[in-house]
Amino acid sequence: MSFEQMQSTMQFIVEQQAQHAVLMHKYEERVGRLEDAFVTLTELARNVDERIDSHDVRMNSLDEHLKTQIESLHAYLQAQSEDFYARLAASKADFNAQLAASREEFDRHLHASTERGRIIDQRLGKLSDLVERYVRRRNENL
Repeated sequence: MSFEQMQSTMQFIVEQQAQHAVLMHKYEERVGRLEDAFVTLTELARNVDERIDSHDVRMNSLDEHLKTQIESLHAYLQAQSEDFYARLAASKADFNAQLAASREEFDRHLHASTERGRIIDQRLGKLSDLVERYVRRRNENL
């Protein structure tokens, strides 16, 4: 190989190494950016996991609170229902007692009215007999 060929080959190798060095530099920059992006994605994933965990804790707490409120409301409504039915039964008993008293009073008035009616019928019967006798006597005297 001649000196010129050797120099040309060396020049070629140096150019190739220079190009290779430029490419390696670009690849290193890209890998650096990819590493930064990977770190950012990892941090974002951790943040999302923490938020999900926090959300789960809050949802569990809310579920427990809601269960407690529902149980409390159920107990309140049960008590109100029992109180309502107790008051209803007491009102019904009072109404039935008043109704029975009213029936007794009505029966007394009805009996008294019936008795007065019987007495009036007797008096009317006597009056009718008296009028008939009077009319007969008058007719006989005429």
